[in-house]
Amino acid sequence: MTRWRRPGADQLLLVYLVLVAASGTLGWLSHAPRAQDQLGSLLFAAFLTWRVSRGGWISHSLLLISSAVSYGTAALSLARSWDRPVLGLLFLGAAQLALLLSPAVYLRSRCQQADGILSDDGWAQLLWRPPTWLLPWALLGGGVITLACLGHMDWGPAAGCHPAASPGCSALSEGYPLRWLTADQNVPVISKRALLRDFAQWTVVSGSVLYLGWLPVAGRPGRL
Repeated sequence: MTRWRRPGADQLLLVYLVLVAASGTLGWLSHAPRAQDQLGSLLFAAFLTWRVSRGGWISHSLLLISSAVSYGTAALSLARSWDRPVLGLLFLGAAQLALLLSPAVYLRSRCQQADGILSDDGWAQLLWRPPTWLLPWALLGGGVITLACLGHMDWGPAAGCHPAASPGCSALSEGYPLRWLTADQNVPVISKRALLRDFAQWTVVSGSVLYLGWLPVAGRPGRL
């Protein structure tokens, strides 16, 4: 906690670079992109990280955008690809954002350090412990979005129909990204596995959006 709250941007940026390399390796093993592309991305991230260590706020913003895109892509892939690589990329993306938004790194890029003490100005105090209301509201948001996605309908094989390609063996399926509600002879059929995956994905997404929306409020003087 002392390292987190007090200036130590160089150490945190080093950890960030290690996490970027881990994300690249995991993505390479999962999607098999060209090794040259991964090496180029890592070298570019290393350059931006070095610029952040020298106080570059533009580089800090670019790294934030890159990490946010990586995290968002993993979060929106949870339902369809519920496996260890996607979960690993999700946690690595969250850790990268946490390091970039830590007070030490943020202040280094904004040159707001004075006498080795973190100022209390504006966004200086970031990434406080999430409020107690975040989890229940994230669960509620995940449930609401999951139900709202029932409006996304498409034709698919009817439950218990073999073979699935037989004439008349199709029914409307609802849900997104996975279709978890269909019917068998006018009787609703719910795929619990698909429902839980959709719910988990939208809970993560809604919780992340709520937390990002809460950060500016938490960073204001007198609000903590």
